Amino acid sequence: MWAYVRHQACAGNTLGYGIHSPYLFNIARTILPSTEPYYAFEPIEALRRNLLSEEKTVYVEDFGTGRSGKRRVSDIARTSLKPRREAQLLMRLGVMQGARELLELGTSLGITSAYLASIDSRAHLTTFEGAPELAKTARAGWHQLGIQNITCIEGDINLTLPKWQPEKPLDFVFIDANHTGDSLLRYFELTQAHRNEHAIFAIDDIHASRDMEQAWKRICKHKEVSATMDLYSMGLVFFDPNLEKKTYRIRF
Repeated sequence: MWAYVRHQACAGNTLGYGIHSPYLFNIARTILPSTEPYYAFEPIEALRRNLLSEEKTVYVEDFGTGRSGKRRVSDIARTSLKPRREAQLLMRLGVMQGARELLELGTSLGITSAYLASIDSRAHLTTFEGAPELAKTARAGWHQLGIQNITCIEGDINLTLPKWQPEKPLDFVFIDANHTGDSLLRYFELTQAHRNEHAIFAIDDIHASRDMEQAWKRICKHKEVSATMDLYSMGLVFFDPNLEKKTYRIRF
């Protein structure tokens, strides 16, 4: 709670105030507050509603916490899926960026994956999920939506990610797996090595714990990072060397 209050009090760059870069100003002023619907929104949200009412159980193998066991799909959907506004923001950013090669760490039930894959039918999303039954449920949802441009890699991400090589440099990355500071920093280093200069990284739950906040601060200071945006619920990372190295705090 205190972290949220502090963020709200310090968020002076809302709607672009104090942002001199035209590129970042456009994100703050136009993309973040946008409510314009895209064709893909309603079918994906219909799938979310189905998942929220699904009473079947799946076995969730959690490599992050080590607390594995059976859980109802509806409970997972209620507690683990990105809220509609945040998931749709990721798609808006990808559309703005013209993203074609995308990466997601943490598939869960596949709602955010569906949004990212819907950026463009010519785009390709690779998503990593540790729990096979979650991956199976996600694939069923993508099939229902007619989405065919997703590759899902199953298994412990600490083992699968280091071996992975994208076919092209990454345009967009969403990190939403194993919410510990050490894991975040490790995943960031592994993935930023494969990105292009104009890539956008979105990092979930940067204020979920002191550990995650410290990791976020280290990412903001990373030598390859230029500007960052702190939206509280997630952080956006930019690498273009023409951008001023600065963190903008924005109410979202």
